[in-house]
Amino acid sequence: MSLYRDTRFNGKLVRLEDVIDEIYDRALKTIDESLYELLENKDDDEFYMDYKEAFPLIVEKLQKFHDVED
Repeated sequence: MSLYRDTRFNGKLVRLEDVIDEIYDRALKTIDESLYELLENKDDDEFYMDYKEAFPLIVEKLQKFHDVED
């Protein structure tokens, strides 16, 4: 896969790097907002520890999903 090839996004020709950056930003925001929503009833210390523990585990699960698809 070449990260330098062109692709179309909403009918507009864009670089694949730009698409990857946009999807990364959206995924990060979605994970962050979801953790805040689901952990909202915890005190600050417990929230921070749960968030810190959960975030890399979510990323690991996404990587495993990707690895199975290859």
